[in-house]
Amino acid sequence: MDTAIPTRSGIICTPEEYAASLNSSSLIRCLTRADSIGLTITSQAGLLSLVAVLYVFIIIIRNAIYRSRRRSMRKWHIFQEPMDILMLSLFIADALQAIGAVMDLKWIGTGQVEAGQFCSAQGIIQQLGEVNVAITTGIIALYTFIGVWMGRGIRSNKITGAVVGAAWFLVALLTLLGAVLNRGSGKGYERPTPYWCWIGEPYLKWRIFGEYMWFWMTLLVSIATYIPLYLWSRGNINFDNASWWKFTIQRADHSEGLRGIRRRSLIMLLYPGIYCCVILPVSVVRWIGFVQERGGHSDHVPPAASFASVAIFGLSGACNAILLLTTRPEAGLFSRLNRDDMGLAPASPPLQPKEFAASGSNINADEEHELGRLPSR
Repeated sequence: MDTAIPTRSGIICTPEEYAASLNSSSLIRCLTRADSIGLTITSQAGLLSLVAVLYVFIIIIRNAIYRSRRRSMRKWHIFQEPMDILMLSLFIADALQAIGAVMDLKWIGTGQVEAGQFCSAQGIIQQLGEVNVAITTGIIALYTFIGVWMGRGIRSNKITGAVVGAAWFLVALLTLLGAVLNRGSGKGYERPTPYWCWIGEPYLKWRIFGEYMWFWMTLLVSIATYIPLYLWSRGNINFDNASWWKFTIQRADHSEGLRGIRRRSLIMLLYPGIYCCVILPVSVVRWIGFVQERGGHSDHVPPAASFASVAIFGLSGACNAILLLTTRPEAGLFSRLNRDDMGLAPASPPLQPKEFAASGSNINADEEHELGRLPSR
């Protein structure tokens, strides 16, 4: 095996480090100039998401301070409805995922990815962030589906808080168990893979059950909930108000009155929709790598494909922040006023199609305040 460092490759490792990096089980990866450029792109995507998420947190803190200082407030709650808890969980996870991507700057500076404390920290932070983004997104999809299809929207903050808390505990437990059970000198549980640090190739089961299983579950849940709700928003599906499991299929209803309910039902589905768009490329690329590794071959996925898919995935935090700021939900964490102070009912469900004729012009007025809230029928 030729261990000479290629000329004009941009590699700054010593000959000994480069020779060690050629071993497939090596705990070091020497970066070429092209690798550093690719990492620059992924870290910039993560930095963009981090800045966007921090801006959302600034808005939350500003609004919380504003509401707490208002003397007219009779009673103030941080979380006024389940969506507040879900969105806070989503953006905390987005922040962790973005921090993990920004940590790639370390490898660009040193010219090599090497196992160690910093490497382990990056792998753990990324796992905590990425898996919790997936699970929280899946919960949002399920909440939306339950509220619309079953007509029984979950309005309990305690139940939602318990669900979100259990999800974070499960992810933390999986991450901790993986790091502790596979700890040891030379084991390299968190190692170069190969351009950043994550769960190493010998630990395929931990890769799948500790992270990718949740990605794919969220994809399936998002697709399974989006299709029927989209058809419902078009008027192709009509629910039986007495029995949630009964429905009829009909021609699309293009009446003007359905415009508001369509917008409300699809707004929250945009979060799972965006997630599907950003996770699909990286899932396909890494699945190809898994198949090659299981077949006894090394991972021959083109570096450009890996960097492009990870950069797209790293933009999920920015996409979620833009979606939130665009829909501007007038509730809880993201408004200066409580819903009671705005003169709004805390949980006014969308009207059924047969009720639109009697509601008249009130639809457009209510619609402005319902954007971004978890819908129900």
